[in-house]
Amino acid sequence: MENGSLTKAPTVPWTPRDVFWGLMASLLLVLVLLIIGVIVEQLNFSIDSSLVVVLGTSLLLLPLWYFTVFKYNVSWGALGLRRFQPQAVGLGCGLMLLSMLFNLIYAAILGMYGYQIQPDIAPLFNETQFPLLLLVGGAFIAPIIEELFFRGFVFAGLRKRWDWKKAAMGSAILFALAHVVPTSIPPIFILGVIFAFLYQISGSIWPAIIMHMLTNAIALSAAYAISQGWIPAP
Repeated sequence: MENGSLTKAPTVPWTPRDVFWGLMASLLLVLVLLIIGVIVEQLNFSIDSSLVVVLGTSLLLLPLWYFTVFKYNVSWGALGLRRFQPQAVGLGCGLMLLSMLFNLIYAAILGMYGYQIQPDIAPLFNETQFPLLLLVGGAFIAPIIEELFFRGFVFAGLRKRWDWKKAAMGSAILFALAHVVPTSIPPIFILGVIFAFLYQISGSIWPAIIMHMLTNAIALSAAYAISQGWIPAP
């Protein structure tokens, strides 16, 4: 922090306009992937769910690279891949505990009406031929790419027009909507704000990536353990 204010996250050359077109390009790529999936299904072929997770997430790298590294001739470090102080991870862990407390209360409220935060993902591990790829892709690959896109690109770009708090909320809303499931929007939005905050105060995307990895790894490890019968399903 400088002078007691949150000013560590550096400015970037790309603009909210680049963010808009990057989002549109990403949406187009997702639609193309869905169309390919429908065609493949009509031809009686199947695409393994683990490949869908890894390839689908990796598509975000294309618009991310084009509207930042390529267009402005900058390094990947401009997206936040920098050194950071370890205290940021400690702060992140504290904030994640508060997020988990919210999730417990939110899940209990949803359960009263027969809903759950997210669909059960344990069956995916029984359906895929590559459970390790699904675990690694969801717990490690996806967090890196999603943080680079939603915090390194979207959040940093929106800060050129808004203050960091509004940019954090804007990027968090987009992050939550990208996960599609309506009941998961509030907790994912909170995570998005936490990740943006960690980037803002540290000047590095790595604390957010580490917290994102930790969140996904816990959820996916529990789902895998349930799929193997190691722990009972809730």
